[in-house]
Amino acid sequence: MIQSMKTLGMVAAFGLAITAGAVVRAEAPAPAEVLRIWPGAAPGTADWTGPEVTTQLTVSRTEQLEMVTNVTVPTLTVYRPAAGTANGTAIIVAPGGGFMNLAIQHEGRDVATWLAERGITAFVLKYRVRPWPLKLPSDARHHPEQLDEALKKGEPQRQIAAADGIEAMHYLRANAASLGIRADRIGFMGFSAGAYTTMRVVLDSPAADRPDFAAPIYGAMDDQTPPKDAPPLFIAAAQDDPTVPVTKSLAIFNAWTAADRPAELHIYERGGHGFGARHLGKPVDGWTNAFAAWLADHDWMAT
Repeated sequence: MIQSMKTLGMVAAFGLAITAGAVVRAEAPAPAEVLRIWPGAAPGTADWTGPEVTTQLTVSRTEQLEMVTNVTVPTLTVYRPAAGTANGTAIIVAPGGGFMNLAIQHEGRDVATWLAERGITAFVLKYRVRPWPLKLPSDARHHPEQLDEALKKGEPQRQIAAADGIEAMHYLRANAASLGIRADRIGFMGFSAGAYTTMRVVLDSPAADRPDFAAPIYGAMDDQTPPKDAPPLFIAAAQDDPTVPVTKSLAIFNAWTAADRPAELHIYERGGHGFGARHLGKPVDGWTNAFAAWLADHDWMAT
């Protein structure tokens, strides 16, 4: 299925950087485990119909990015470390895509593979999305209030994504033993719309299902006060992000600092929006190394 250029422009608004660069993609066996997170039909989307649609978005002569839309059955796809290397830590990975698509490769599978190579069991969250008429300013970096207004109109989609994220956390906590992970070492990370979802999960989950740590990457949060036991955060963004202003990441860091909760913030001068696990030949490529160091510092990389 070929999307119109108008639709692709909206797709690019969240979770993508239309910048040349080769995807760094490790070879790995196709994951065998796909878990349905809701015990029955996911609530609130009974009128969503039709099969999932996968498209390839061309961003340069040498690069295409895989996108998925019309997701009606939310799932977790499991990426396990090689035998004997698992450290017990698990991380749910939420791709971006403007709450109407999922950037399933460079903000999903590639990130999960990277985590699994470091002993972390990764779960790519395919939360419910479908196309909707999102209209964003051409340069939200200078017009953050226009971005906020656009997102208010998409609040129903945001609530559905958050519900899937919260249920995914509940599912992993409840089934940690059978999944071979530790119930006290479950993190949540996301990109763009997935980072918004990450922060909703952190702020809105019941305490028993709150992530032990989280990583919103070029995201934002609603105007809420962090709970007294808010988990540690790793935050990364680019100053030149034209879609989600870097000030949104600063606001998350400032909220955690004001609440006397631990947080680490990395801001790169160049990287745009949607760098994910892509290699762009810029300093922003080093965010994964910084993330690995942060995980190790908190002992989430230790067995």
